[in-house]
Amino acid sequence: MNATRPRPVTAEDLSTAAVEREALPVLDALLSDGHGLLVPVRGRSMLPALREGDVAVIAPFLGLPRLGQMVLARGAPDLLLVHRLVDVEMQSGRRVYRLQGDNEMAPDAGVLREDLLGRVIAVVRDGRRLSADEPAFDPPAGAGRRALARRARKALRALVLLVTALLCALGVVAAQEGTAAVTAQEEAIAPTADYRFGPGDVLSLRIWNGQKIDELKLTVQSDGEAFLPVMGIGSLPVAGRTVVELKKDLEARFHTIYKETYVELLISKYAGHRVSLMGEVKITARAESGPGNWALEGPTRLVGFLSAHGGPSQEADVMRIQLIRQGGPRRELNLFRAVFQGEESDDPWLRNGDLIFIPSLSMGNRKVFVLGEVAQPGVVNILDKMGLVEAISRAGGFTQKGYMKGVVVLKRRPDGQADMTVANFKEMFKEGDLKADVPLSPGDIVFVPRRAIATLQEVMSIIAPALGIIESIYIIDNFRKN
Repeated sequence: MNATRPRPVTAEDLSTAAVEREALPVLDALLSDGHGLLVPVRGRSMLPALREGDVAVIAPFLGLPRLGQMVLARGAPDLLLVHRLVDVEMQSGRRVYRLQGDNEMAPDAGVLREDLLGRVIAVVRDGRRLSADEPAFDPPAGAGRRALARRARKALRALVLLVTALLCALGVVAAQEGTAAVTAQEEAIAPTADYRFGPGDVLSLRIWNGQKIDELKLTVQSDGEAFLPVMGIGSLPVAGRTVVELKKDLEARFHTIYKETYVELLISKYAGHRVSLMGEVKITARAESGPGNWALEGPTRLVGFLSAHGGPSQEADVMRIQLIRQGGPRRELNLFRAVFQGEESDDPWLRNGDLIFIPSLSMGNRKVFVLGEVAQPGVVNILDKMGLVEAISRAGGFTQKGYMKGVVVLKRRPDGQADMTVANFKEMFKEGDLKADVPLSPGDIVFVPRRAIATLQEVMSIIAPALGIIESIYIIDNFRKN
């Protein structure tokens, strides 16, 4: 599998393994499904263990993360990082994991368990795969002393709190009466220049009239207008206008009232453009995650929208996402191509009223059947392109009785007839020519016999009972008939 697209890193010493944050949904889905990842290393924060140009091999966690492990985690909002787990503490009843680069003096901000995506099991360097258990990747010598110092500081803080509590009980420390009332202000941000306001949006308006600043809230009503409680203005049309258009209109209106006017227009709540999200969507600790009807916070593409609302679940068929647009045709989108190949046609801009449906793998036919003399015969899911070598590898490889010179691949032609291809694995690896690897499609059947097989009828007579036990989809019935 290819690594995710690298993003430009502006502070080389700060991060390791920076990748696009839009890749998170696919990375989460792959790791949750037990697949490994290859992530290129950027920056110098993990020297000497990880170097610029290394490729970290990431695997899912087996049990709880362990101190000293190199892990892949969400760092800043726009990157992932590979750092070492140096401490675990409890905050508000939850474990907070402290990470630190081997070449850094202090740990990063703490992350929660859901932000730890996987562990480094190996490093590919100069064409060689090195196990993460090798001494070269052990924690640096000073890491133990730093961890001990952190524990001592925590113990000291706990002791200070205990002494303070005792002093308060004895009346030595006077408790101040009352608490300051803190009112959480709504966060107001500047909308993008091409965002068009819609019904339900809440705008924050700041007006400088030469003497003072007035602050007003405007809510766009269902008729597209907002009421401005200023004499001589009243209601004004807002829906469908950009921040530049509305700001010019407001300044022109205020100039008739004040000699000097400046208007600052922000938005404190997006609600005018909404998209429905259904199907296999993860529900996370975020308030707005999972299936639902969510607001578009400015111009948003599909991948960014999914990333902001939980991303696909591990059962999601990320290659068959459905986009249903009002007045337009239904589109089938491939999230894998959008993230890993940068295919913009699979990452469209979303519009108000769009419906996104993420089907499950069980609903589609993205399966290949691997039967016969393999360690784990059964169904293998296709996430992207897959060849015969990968399919047999994911089925556990050949058994001792497997006839490697005559691996059978059954495919269905457009006319419904079955084609049989015989692949010689021994010859393929003897010559070192992987071009002979047979590309597979959903519904294909791979059969590893014990001996050479000559006809399609002979193959079907052997595998028919196994097909009936494992699963039945449209292509199997066609193979049986033909």
